[in-house]
Amino acid sequence: MLKNVRHKVALGVALMLVLGCGLGWWWQGAVRHQKYQDLLTAFYVMGVVKINYYQPVNLENLIKAYWAKGNISGMLKSLNDPYTRFLNRTEYAELKKDTSGSFAGIGIFFIVKEGELLISKVVAGSPSQTAGLQEGDRIIAIQKVPVKNMSTDVAVAKIRGKIGTSVTLLVARGSGEERRQLTFEVKRENIVVPTVELNIKSDRFMGSYALIKIIQFADTTAPDLERALRKIDAMVDCRALILDLRANPGGSLEAAIKVASEFIPADTPVLHVKRRNLPWQVLSAEYFAHRRLPMVVLVNSWSASASEIVSGALKDQKRATLVGTHTFGKDLIQEVKELPGGTAMTVTIASYLTSGKVNIHKRGVQPDRVVEIPGALDRLLKNGDPGPFKRMNEMQEAEALKILREQVLLSYGKMAS
Repeated sequence: MLKNVRHKVALGVALMLVLGCGLGWWWQGAVRHQKYQDLLTAFYVMGVVKINYYQPVNLENLIKAYWAKGNISGMLKSLNDPYTRFLNRTEYAELKKDTSGSFAGIGIFFIVKEGELLISKVVAGSPSQTAGLQEGDRIIAIQKVPVKNMSTDVAVAKIRGKIGTSVTLLVARGSGEERRQLTFEVKRENIVVPTVELNIKSDRFMGSYALIKIIQFADTTAPDLERALRKIDAMVDCRALILDLRANPGGSLEAAIKVASEFIPADTPVLHVKRRNLPWQVLSAEYFAHRRLPMVVLVNSWSASASEIVSGALKDQKRATLVGTHTFGKDLIQEVKELPGGTAMTVTIASYLTSGKVNIHKRGVQPDRVVEIPGALDRLLKNGDPGPFKRMNEMQEAEALKILREQVLLSYGKMAS
């Protein structure tokens, strides 16, 4: 009997040795192919996704995806969400860079579209304009690093850098047979772009009107807008307002709420936020203290994120008439989560409905007056021809003036009667 026990023990030890050798060979092969090197962090990421992701997540499916792809980025792709991404140590360090003082940019705004960075605006007089970049160009690599799996925040950090240094961009212009790749070497400069631009214009039919363009939604946007509106409040002869959100890629959710608060009464819903396993949360306007002038909001398919929150609120609350084309259609909210080892991830934590509980997912905020030149955007994106797109912008502004004239004349007619 003792002999049988010894035999079984010896057999067990031999089996463990074989399995150990097999696992060792497998692990060495995996390492050679750069797989499973982020295994411990992957388990942490699975937990973050399971707890925070805005939709139910099957943990078993995440494990299978990691097993199949061998890395966190591949695993997260199984969510089919371009906004939930892993940031390695280098990417996260770049994201946290202090971009004030000795850091600068090149003067562009962009949005993520189909794995590329679509340039929605080139700042006048900026290094990008000097180098020849155009609206509609798509950045496909930064410093020879493809942007396909790069978060927007990381892309911004890579484009920014010390004043006087240069960044190399690989850009696609046109599409199909017309698509060509161009390389641009752009020198970084200190770019000062106010997030809010105010112009007082004159119209022979209604007199003075204000044109406010919001470039992006940042920490300074609401204070800048407040100052602009106070100037308008003091101008008795200013009778109407155009708010231009075209090509605005969005930004801070807090800034969006504060901007909407400048136009609609306090406690009015701005958006309705839905996080998984939590009741709907209503985020409301905070204050309202300005003249209620006739108002038009200009939007297009490059108006995204915070732009859609604001334009949706102003439309739903009947505060303004929307003119242009449908907006981008992004109804998701992200947070940056720090991970062990100096890494991080951006994770989609919620979806939202507009002020009037409208779902804009992939369809955008729909304008009250559609003004477009069919094929104008295609000609810009496919052929690099900006002419029709610029004419379409002019037509939208002309339609905005027409609407405001009617509203101003109507309001003065009511006053006279």
